[in-house]
Amino acid sequence: MLIGDVAERTGLTAPTIRYYESIGLLAPAPRSATGYRRYSETTVEELRFIRKAQSLGFSLEEIGEILKLSRAGDTPCSHVLDLSRRHLTAVEERIQQLACFRDQLAAELAKWDGKKEPTCRGLCQIISGAEEPETDAPRLDLHAQGAPAAARRKSRK
Repeated sequence: MLIGDVAERTGLTAPTIRYYESIGLLAPAPRSATGYRRYSETTVEELRFIRKAQSLGFSLEEIGEILKLSRAGDTPCSHVLDLSRRHLTAVEERIQQLACFRDQLAAELAKWDGKKEPTCRGLCQIISGAEEPETDAPRLDLHAQGAPAAARRKSRK
């Protein structure tokens, strides 16, 4: 099948499929006599797997490792379990960071809610008057890859 057919069946774009091939995530597709890539049902299955793995937070590099193990005839499940445990730990740490950030932001807003018209001369007092974060606390970056899209969009406004 041609790349357009594969794109339609997987929900990916043709450039994405070509990119996955260029970085070695997919095996190079054989070409027809006219130079068109010809894909198999296996490619469709692998692309669906890639999408599902990405939705679970796996990086393309990690997905490549899993596919490599599978293509070599190895069972990648123990590797996937290890990666999943590490991802879960990272998610739990991120939730803790976000909860601390929420509490700090709510406390700072509460200080200002009682004021009729906050005035700021020089630096914004909402920020400069905030409590200093713990020195060992990681900085929360709403622009980080893991931030929800809505939070990233709101932070740009």
